[in-house]
Amino acid sequence: MAPPPDLVLLPGLDGTGKLCAEFVRELGARIVCHIVGYPKDRPLGYEELEKRVLAALPEDRPYVLLGESFSGPIAIRIAANPPQGLVGLILCATFAKNPFPRLGWARPLAAFFPLKALPRWVRAPLMWGSFSARRAPAGLERAIAGVSAAVIRHRIAALLSVDESGSLGRIPLPALVLKARRDRVISAAATELLLERLSAAR
Repeated sequence: MAPPPDLVLLPGLDGTGKLCAEFVRELGARIVCHIVGYPKDRPLGYEELEKRVLAALPEDRPYVLLGESFSGPIAIRIAANPPQGLVGLILCATFAKNPFPRLGWARPLAAFFPLKALPRWVRAPLMWGSFSARRAPAGLERAIAGVSAAVIRHRIAALLSVDESGSLGRIPLPALVLKARRDRVISAAATELLLERLSAAR
């Protein structure tokens, strides 16, 4: 039996991939997983990060691309013009365009948003959808702590202005859309848009 395709995982807002470690362990040895990390000290936008991802993709074997949270638009852009070897797309708790449309006006202010300096009880609903500061996912605080505040602010500004909804209809690959049942961060409307525009999505 042929081995399964590799999995290329694009991380969320922190960009470190540290939060994916437990998931990768659960995959076991049969599935080869590549986590593409983003710079912790260089504020890069979606286009610049896409170039880094393209340079890290496998060239000699089939693979599936998984875009989680912040990285969904990057995975969508790449899947709309799939490189050789890309055979499927997974979008996990993510979006094609600004998942907070009512906050679009705040993009110019994102560069001054002191996210890392906010108390945990304020960050909780913004970052992990919980009103309890003690329910932060394991490792989330440590992952964010290792990333420059300027980088986090730059990424927030990028997601407030991104719109890859037009790319969805050009994706020729089978796609899996994963949504948390009680997601308080990514709206149901953001997921519905993915399912409406992706012709081969489940």
